[in-house]
Amino acid sequence: MPSWRWDWPGAPDLIVDVLREAALECPDAQAIDDGAGSWTFAELDAAAGRMARRLAPLGAGAGATVALLAEPGPLAVQAVFAASRLGATLAPLNLGLRGPELEAALEALGPDLILSTRAAGAELDLDPSWLTVLDDLPMPPPGADTNTENEGEPVEVPEPFAILWTSGTSGTPRGVPLSARAFRLVGSASGSLLDSGPGARWYASLSLGHVGGLALVLRAVQHKATLVTRGRFDAEELAGLVAGGAVTHASLVPTMLEHLLRATEGRPAPSTLRCLLVGGAHAPPPLVERALALGYPLALTYGMTETTSQVATAPPELVREKPGTVGHPLDGVEVRISPEDEILVRGPTVAPAYVGDSAPLLDADGWYATGDLGRLDADGHLWVSGRIAARIISGGVNVDPLEVEEALRRLPDVADAAVVGLDDPEWGERVAALVVPEAAVRPVAAELIDRLEERLSSAKIPRVIRVVEALPRSSSGKVDRGAVRDLLV
Repeated sequence: MPSWRWDWPGAPDLIVDVLREAALECPDAQAIDDGAGSWTFAELDAAAGRMARRLAPLGAGAGATVALLAEPGPLAVQAVFAASRLGATLAPLNLGLRGPELEAALEALGPDLILSTRAAGAELDLDPSWLTVLDDLPMPPPGADTNTENEGEPVEVPEPFAILWTSGTSGTPRGVPLSARAFRLVGSASGSLLDSGPGARWYASLSLGHVGGLALVLRAVQHKATLVTRGRFDAEELAGLVAGGAVTHASLVPTMLEHLLRATEGRPAPSTLRCLLVGGAHAPPPLVERALALGYPLALTYGMTETTSQVATAPPELVREKPGTVGHPLDGVEVRISPEDEILVRGPTVAPAYVGDSAPLLDADGWYATGDLGRLDADGHLWVSGRIAARIISGGVNVDPLEVEEALRRLPDVADAAVVGLDDPEWGERVAALVVPEAAVRPVAAELIDRLEERLSSAKIPRVIRVVEALPRSSSGKVDRGAVRDLLV
C-alpha cells in the first residue's frame, strides 16, 4: 500500500492534547465507564502514554498515518490519543466498510500502521497480517524512552489530527483531513448548547470512523465528562442505561433514535436524561414529534465530515419551540444561502482540502458548498430541506424527496420510506419509493397512493412503490439512494 503525505496548508499553531489537559485539571474524575471497569482521567492519560510506547517501534512515529478499525471502547480511545502523541495522524475507518470499499480506503490513505481490536479484527475482510491487534500489544520494557509521557506537562497535538473517510457531496469516497483545533472549537461552541460538562455521561454510540463518533470522544474528554462505552450501539442496552440514569447524553442518527423509542416501549424520558444530540441525516418530523411528546430532550444538529461534525445546533429548548430547525450556526461558523438555495459554510472548522484529490473543496472566498438545500429564517435559525442531488424534476416540477418521505411516514401503516427519481421517457423522472411497513401487515401500494392524493400534488405522488423489510443503508447509517434506485428499477 503506498504511503500518503500531505502538507497542511496554513497549519495553525499546535494545541494541547485535551486528555492531558483533563488529567492535569481533574485527575480523579471518571473518564471512561465500560461496564466492566472504570478509568479516571489520570489513569486514561497514563494508559494512552503506555500505548504510545508500544506503538512507537511499530511505525507510528511523526508524520505517519495510523488507521484504526475498532468498536468504541477503552482501547480505541487510548489509540486515538496515543497516535497523536507520537506525531502521527489518525485515520479511523468505519467497521461497516467491507471488501473493495475497505481496501480502496486503505489504498488511498496508505497507512503506515493498521490498528484493530481483537473483536473488530475477527470481522474484517482483510489479511490478518496487515493488522496490529491492540489487545495483543506487548508491554514496553521498563524505562523505554520514547518521549511520549512527560506526565505533568502539556502535550502538543500534530496537524492534521485525523483523516476521516467520507463519500463527500459527490458520492466519491475520499479522505477529509481535520485539525485538533477544529475539534476543540466545535467542542467549545457546543458545550452550553448541549448542557455538557463535568458530571455529564456520554454514551459512545457512533463508530470512530464517523465524524460524530470521533467528535463525541474528544468532546466528552474536553468537557471533562464521562464516556460510557459498551461496544457497538444497542438500543435495548441504551434504553436500560438511560432508564437507570447511567447515561445523561447520547449522540444518535435518526435511525438510532427510532430504535431507542421502540426499545423504551413508549415510556417517558427520565429526568436524568439531559440531551440527545440527533444528526448525521435528516430527522423526520413525525419521529421528532414522537420523541418530544415523550419528553426526550432533543438537540437537532446539522453538519458533515468536512465541517468537523457540526455547523449549527438547536438546543432542546429551541427544538421544543421550533421543531425542525437546527438552530444558529456555531460561534465562529458562517452560513449563507446561495441563489439556488444551497447551504454554504465558511470558518475555521471547515477542512481546507480533500486527501489525494486535486479538486478544490473551497471556493476563492473560502466557502464550502455543502450540496444541501436550506434557508435561514428571520431569527437566523437554519432549516435544512434536502439534497440538491436528490431533487427530482418530474414534468418540469421540482419534487423534494424529503417532503414525499415525510408524507409516507405519516401514514399509519408506514414506519419508514425512501424516495428517488427514476428515468422516464415522458416526464424526465418519475417519483418512486421504498416503504418499510409499521407492522407485520404489508400495506398495498395502490392504497398508499390513494391516501397520498389527499396530501400531495399529483407530480409528487410516487408512481412506483415497493414494500421492503428495511431500507438499504451505507456503512455510516445513511440511506443508500443508489441501492434504493436499484431495487426500484
